[in-house]
Amino acid sequence: MLLLEHDGKTLLGRYGLATPPGIWVKAEDEVTSNGLPDGPWIVKAQAATGGRGKAGGIRPCEDPAQLESIVQELCSQLINGVPVQGCRIESKVDATRECYLSLSLNPITGLVDILVSPAGGVEIESSVSKGKTLHRASAIPDPADIVATGTPLFKALNADNQMLSTILERLADAFLGLEALLVEINPLFILPDQSCLLGDAKVVLDANAFTRQPHLERFLADRAVDYPEAVLKHKHGFDFIVTDPQGSVGLLTTGAGLSMMLCDELHDRGLSPYNFCDIRTGGLRDDPQRLIDVLTWISAGINTKVILINVFGGITDLGVFARLLIQAMDRLPQPHLPVIARLIGPNQDEANTLLRASSLQISLHQDLSPALDDTGTRVGRTLP
Repeated sequence: MLLLEHDGKTLLGRYGLATPPGIWVKAEDEVTSNGLPDGPWIVKAQAATGGRGKAGGIRPCEDPAQLESIVQELCSQLINGVPVQGCRIESKVDATRECYLSLSLNPITGLVDILVSPAGGVEIESSVSKGKTLHRASAIPDPADIVATGTPLFKALNADNQMLSTILERLADAFLGLEALLVEINPLFILPDQSCLLGDAKVVLDANAFTRQPHLERFLADRAVDYPEAVLKHKHGFDFIVTDPQGSVGLLTTGAGLSMMLCDELHDRGLSPYNFCDIRTGGLRDDPQRLIDVLTWISAGINTKVILINVFGGITDLGVFARLLIQAMDRLPQPHLPVIARLIGPNQDEANTLLRASSLQISLHQDLSPALDDTGTRVGRTLP
C-alpha cells in the first residue's frame, strides 16, 4: 500500500525524522494563515504515484493569496492517471545538497536493501544512468545491523557521518516498526548546518501486516476516503480497483497477474477496462456475496457496457463457482449487463452446463481470443 507523501511523513515523524513544516489541505478547504508554515512555500499534489514533479504536480508559491487557487488547480488534475486527494503545503527548503536514501525489503533474500546516492531529486534515475554512483548494501532486518551495514555508505555523501547515522537509525526503526516494504527518502535535504530534512518520503506498507498493527488499522479507517482501494481490500479480502471511470468493460477475474494481462489484452484491442479485479475464488466459501459485490460495483460504472468473467481455477471447483454466480446474478436488479465468461479449471464442463441451463444470458467461451472478440462486439453494439 503506497501512502500519500503527507501520510508517510507524518508516520516517519513519529520516529523522530524531521520534515519541512507542512499542512494537509483539500480542494474545498480555505487556506488561512492559521497553522500555515512560514513561506515561501511548495504546494505538492498528494497522489499515490511517482513522478509528480515532472507531471506538474509540485508548484512553488511566494504569495499566500495564491495558495488556495493553486490547491484547487492541482486537486482538479490527474497525476499519471491517478486522482489528486489533496495537497501538502510546506515551507520551501534552501538545502546545500539533495541526496538519496532508501530501505526496502528484498522479497528473494529476506534482507533489507540499503541504497545511498549523492545525487537525489527528480532526476535520480538519469543521474545514476549517467554514472552517478548508487551505493548499496544488504542487512538483516535488525536496526543495529542496518545501521552498522549502511553507515559506511555515507562516505560517498561527504557530510556529517554522525548525523546521517542517526537518520539511518531512526529510519530503520520506522521501517521495521511499520513493517514497511519500502521507505524511500528522495531527496534527503542536507542543510548548511549539516542537519537533514526529509524532502520527500515514499512509504509502501504491507497491507497484510495491518492486523498486527492496530494503529495502522485506525489510520486507514480515519483516512478511508483517501485510500478507498486499500479499505476495500482490508474489509472484503480481495482487490477491486477502478482503473478507468469511463471504462466500458467490467472485469470479474482471478489472479493478479492474469488480471493485469487481461487488461493489457483489452487495451491492445482498443477496449477500456473499467476495473482491475482479483476476486480470490478461494474466499467465496459457498457464499455469493463477494460476487454480488463485484457485479454491483461494475454495474455502477457510468459507461460499463459488458462484464467479462475470466476465471482460471487452479483448485477452485468451477461447478461450485457457477452455482454461486447464478445465485449472485439472480439477486441483482434487472436488466443485467451482457456477460461473457471463460471458465478454465476443475469441473469446467459442469460449470458451463449449469450456466447454459440457467435463465441467464451468458456467452461462454473456451479460449480467450474469441471471448475478447465477443467483448469488443458487445461494446460496439451497445454504443449509441
